[in-house]
Amino acid sequence: MKAVSQYKANQSGTNLLNANESYRNLEDTIISEIREAIDTIDFNRYPEDENINIRSAYASLIQKQATQVIAGNGSDEMLGLMISLFIKQGKKLFTLSPDFSMYDYYVSIQGGEMVKYHYGINDTFDVEAFIKQGTQEAIDLIVFSNPNNPTGRLIKQNELKQILEAFSNIPVIIDEAYADFCEETMLDYIDEYDNLYVTRTLSKAYAMAGVRCGFLISNKKNIDYIKTYKVPYNVNVVTQTIVKIALKHTVLFEQRIEEIKCSREALYEAYTNIQDPCITLYPSTANYLYGTTKYKEQLFIALDKAGITIRNYEDDSIRITIGSKQQNEKILEIIRQISKEVRL
Repeated sequence: MKAVSQYKANQSGTNLLNANESYRNLEDTIISEIREAIDTIDFNRYPEDENINIRSAYASLIQKQATQVIAGNGSDEMLGLMISLFIKQGKKLFTLSPDFSMYDYYVSIQGGEMVKYHYGINDTFDVEAFIKQGTQEAIDLIVFSNPNNPTGRLIKQNELKQILEAFSNIPVIIDEAYADFCEETMLDYIDEYDNLYVTRTLSKAYAMAGVRCGFLISNKKNIDYIKTYKVPYNVNVVTQTIVKIALKHTVLFEQRIEEIKCSREALYEAYTNIQDPCITLYPSTANYLYGTTKYKEQLFIALDKAGITIRNYEDDSIRITIGSKQQNEKILEIIRQISKEVRL
């Protein structure tokens, strides 16, 4: 097995804006329902293995059938399951650079090889070049996030269709962890393309990062096949209980999603009005803003004093989760102050 780099998320700081979590907990009314339901659980019994209640609830939310959905311990489990099925030693996974580091993790475990199409923040996605590189490399599986993590950029449906058609004999997984915050999804095409798989999560838009629940969606034939490789009892009884209750309140989550999208646009617009900003931020279709800066040291000193944690990458880039109004205003205040200081 190849050396594996452990995934780490910084969980220190009063204001955690680094992991793209919801800044708000579940509504009190939902938590009250959960408390009542927890009292009725038989903890001495294994959970329902088919996860039929939460599969049905999520399928209804996305206007699909439960037979087209597998539930997992986070979408990470679903991604790991798919990669373990299609990637072995000598097999290649094709993805974007930058993208979600867990793809590298799962491929390393399987002893496979990563092939990456460079898609920098200032680059235009060239679907023909992507297809050409994948073809030349004789890749075995395609996985990438859309909207992209960390940049928040979106590859359009017509380009995704070209990829699906060009690699019709290869599984293509579109990781839609942040699709709730944009206007496009590939869910409408799961019956049109036999090689299309979509992963979704409740960790971001549905404020349940601590619950650990995600989904794999494809056509019924694909799901019937993948289900045979799912480990038994993979979603625990507490998670099943919480998800079943929470997904009865989709209207509340839809309102939250719209609030986050409005806050994202407001934060970006306010940033554009800063004179000679010390940081370059980019438009996003997710619940975060990606940026680059030459002033990381000053930025992180100021953030640390304010008790704010954002994502810090090894190069000059950063990622800021959309937070509360107060948190967003504090971020802007820090950017304004540092921008003023570096101009002097």
